[in-house]
Amino acid sequence: MTEQIDRYVSFRNVEWERRTAEVFALLQPHFDGSTSPFWDYFLRQRVIAHAQGLDDLRVLHNFLPTLKDLLEELDDGRTLSRLEELEVLCM
Repeated sequence: MTEQIDRYVSFRNVEWERRTAEVFALLQPHFDGSTSPFWDYFLRQRVIAHAQGLDDLRVLHNFLPTLKDLLEELDDGRTLSRLEELEVLCM
């Protein structure tokens, strides 16, 4: 029998850290290519969040609607799909 995952109780068994790192790895070409001024802002906010003790999952959550819109505009279905999967499982 497969164990049901209740993300509101625990992130156990959903590998949120790996999934978050994967999304950031997929976003890296956008950071490097500077396809939008948003990316510089996003990365600065990430540094601030880390200084406050927040993790990358929280950073993604804070910018979720903007990230989704940008990824749709950029026709980056792969990253958008992984981000939405992370949203469903962990946010």
